[in-house]
Amino acid sequence: MNAGTDWLERAAGMNPDRLAIADPVERLTYEELRSRAGSVAAALVDEGVHPGDHVAIDLPPGAGHAVALHGAILAGAVTQSMPASGRSGVPVASGVTFVDGGFLAESTGLPPLSHAAPRDAAAPLTRLLTSGTSGDPKPIELTTSNHAASAAASAQRLGVDPGDRWLCCLPLNHVAGLSVLVRSVIYGTGAVVEERFDVQRVAALMEGGEVTLASLVPTQLVRLLAADAPLGLPRLLLVGGGPLPLDVLDEALGRGATVVQTYGLTEACSQVCTLGPAEARAHAGSAGRPLPGTDVRIEDDEILVRGPTVAPAAIAVDGWLHTGDHGRIDDEGFLWVEGRRDDLIVSGGENVRPERVEAALREYPGVLDVGVAGAEDREWGQAVVAFVVPDPAARPDPAVLAEFAHARLAPPEVPKRFEFVDELPRTPSGKLLRRALL
Repeated sequence: MNAGTDWLERAAGMNPDRLAIADPVERLTYEELRSRAGSVAAALVDEGVHPGDHVAIDLPPGAGHAVALHGAILAGAVTQSMPASGRSGVPVASGVTFVDGGFLAESTGLPPLSHAAPRDAAAPLTRLLTSGTSGDPKPIELTTSNHAASAAASAQRLGVDPGDRWLCCLPLNHVAGLSVLVRSVIYGTGAVVEERFDVQRVAALMEGGEVTLASLVPTQLVRLLAADAPLGLPRLLLVGGGPLPLDVLDEALGRGATVVQTYGLTEACSQVCTLGPAEARAHAGSAGRPLPGTDVRIEDDEILVRGPTVAPAAIAVDGWLHTGDHGRIDDEGFLWVEGRRDDLIVSGGENVRPERVEAALREYPGVLDVGVAGAEDREWGQAVVAFVVPDPAARPDPAVLAEFAHARLAPPEVPKRFEFVDELPRTPSGKLLRRALL
């Protein structure tokens, strides 16, 4: 069964001259991408790579990375994209073959693979690492059918236009970034890949009409707002990877942006719940309803997920993926994510959710960013500590901040102390590394 190896062939056959991939220096049509990926596939087979073998791509985000990814897929391999910082310390499968710039240069003269290696839809297609916000990153293998189901469900919720060009300025070794490359080829639409997030560069791409959709984390949206980027020009902005402050959301919506919030995770091949474009304003702050084919329920405040996008190895004995995230589902079926179960602070016998404290403190004018964690404390068990990135022009006074917090939070939630920092520790995909605060 060749399901999952014919996406590129089908897209190139139907629209050979359509833009497939663009980066700051190179633009490839679908016919060009098919030819170059076929040459990489032929080189991998010549190197002794067999269907099911693991191939790691050690290249920066861009057209070359997409060529290597689709070449490995054509060869029947299980692919793993390496972080932009390199392969040092990153766990990979045993016996892995690395694809780097030299390998690509050597493969350009080879004739493309004449046929795609067979692959069962239930076989692994990609290997990714979880974000590691609550511990060491774990390897997750996603199947061909996981990726196909995710792309189909996302398309039903967000729509697909033949002229779509999806901006990816997220790391390709994380599911949110890699899914843009895979999803776009399944749709036969374009992907615009940036090696890193540069606010002026992204604003220019929007201004020039180069992108119609963008995947962002909240921090990136904040920076685009500060740069007065034309956020109303793309047809939608998909924002996930952490809580989005309501004032940021209100400002973006007020500037004409269609912001659709999403909740997802590596084990579910990216999106689990997503707001539809028509729901963005009426249900602002929610992560939306489950994508078609996905079931979500709450058990003991924990979000559980079931459906065709869930990695087989992540399914518990009860048939559900236990996410470790807190949440609730309202009467209309919309999911509200309330943070990680592992992040819960128990202070003086009371449960404190740090995300709630952070949301309250972000409303103070002199707070640019804030992270909250529980520090061991003899009296309280855990003391609530706020790590604040202050506005240099209006540095807040800790006593005033405490009064501000008292007016908005229950007594156990008010931080016992405030510490000022230059920046907060975050993963490459923008998630707060709460365990690194203390």
